[in-house]
Amino acid sequence: MKRLFGMSSNQCAMPDCHGPLIINDIVVGEICHIRAKRKGGPRHDPTLTPAQKDDYDNLILFCSTCHKLVDSSPGEYTPEWLKSIKSSHERKAPLPLDLSIADVRNALLILSKHIAKSDKGKNGTGKTSVSGSVSASASHSSVSVAIGGANQGPIHIKVPAPKSGPRPYPANSIGADANMTNYVEYLCELYVKYMIPIERDENASWAKLGKHIKSKFHLKKKTRNHLSAERFWDLVNFLVDEKLALTPVGRKHLRQGTKLCRTFEEYRHGQM
Repeated sequence: MKRLFGMSSNQCAMPDCHGPLIINDIVVGEICHIRAKRKGGPRHDPTLTPAQKDDYDNLILFCSTCHKLVDSSPGEYTPEWLKSIKSSHERKAPLPLDLSIADVRNALLILSKHIAKSDKGKNGTGKTSVSGSVSASASHSSVSVAIGGANQGPIHIKVPAPKSGPRPYPANSIGADANMTNYVEYLCELYVKYMIPIERDENASWAKLGKHIKSKFHLKKKTRNHLSAERFWDLVNFLVDEKLALTPVGRKHLRQGTKLCRTFEEYRHGQM
């Protein structure tokens, strides 16, 4: 998992998608099996052994949007194509690969989310064993490790304690989709930039915008990222038509017939 995360550079492997896998302490990336782990899954190969199904070569990291897209159309997104984009994506990673403590922690976050999703919240006592008499066990949500063979010297496994932070956003919310989250953030940053001619204090502009969004969408103590994905375009239209268009810079764009901002598709694919 550390290798998989490190080679991904914290970015979705889908070409032209710039969605991150970790935003602050929130896991938005997902593990995708190139050939499905379970019978009936997308691109399932019955000849693979259990070990091969979870092997590095059969795994790829996507944002939640691209993962759903890939698994919804297995005929279009074939194993061969997925392996090719994974290889192309990983060639962009820095070499030699040197993972920081933060990188390791992020890899563990993605893995723990995947395990929780696979086990559907089951907790209990787990056991790990290797050939011989070596075994280990763990209770609840901890990790068990068994090491066999010729080993010399102590082995220390340290997992940094998770930082306190916001809880993950609900499924099917804007905050759970990296592409939606980043585009909304882009529009909000544009608003603050467009307000500079009449409001030099950027913090004041952010506060004003946040207050207007909460009022418009009746959010109370929640944030814009708690809105359901179905409200994404309502929020986008509000930010573009009722906020950007009414700023000094926005009015100038409209007078000159130039674009206020990039579209969602242009932003997602890195187009100007």
